[in-house]
Amino acid sequence: MEIEPLKSTLEWSEDKKSTLLYYLPDDIKMKVANLEYEEEKLYVQDRIFCIKKNTLELEWIGSIIFIEEGKIGLKITSLKTVKLDPKNYYIFVKCKKTISKQREFMKQLLEQL
Repeated sequence: MEIEPLKSTLEWSEDKKSTLLYYLPDDIKMKVANLEYEEEKLYVQDRIFCIKKNTLELEWIGSIIFIEEGKIGLKITSLKTVKLDPKNYYIFVKCKKTISKQREFMKQLLEQL
């Protein structure tokens, strides 16, 4: 049974990222503090940090290589790829300048479709 201990706290919070960072362990907090917290919109080539909702542990770091049927494929290394359900994770997206431009382009493209 998957229990999400921060669910009710985050539902009432206006700044979910700050609330989540408050409860994360210091080592994880340092890794994700400068990243963008994303709940819904993920795009191919986004570099993401996945924190398991029930344990608050940083479980995966990688780049999205596909999004299918509500699941995402995450490239961890050149030899390792995992498929995971983003509903089970708090996801932080690392935005670089070039990726940010690509991300904005993808957002605009999806809005046009």
